[in-house]
Amino acid sequence: MRVDVKALTHWIIYKGYRVRFTLRSSAAVAGQLTTADGAELTFTYDPTTKTIRIPGESIRINDYGWEVEHIRDEKSAQQ
Repeated sequence: MRVDVKALTHWIIYKGYRVRFTLRSSAAVAGQLTTADGAELTFTYDPTTKTIRIPGESIRINDYGWEVEHIRDEKSAQQ
């Protein structure tokens, strides 16, 4: 069974990003995001909590891909 990535896909479209999946299983999704300005971000997505993890930040989204909560990674913020 594949994981539902509908909410993640909506979020990617809203942000204007491009995506390349490197892992897609029933438990998680991972890959590479390319922003509109060409920057590349590695990401993981937890479909259970609808949480996207990118370097320095975790973003929780709702079923429609809208951002609900931002959580900064303190370790990355201190560097």
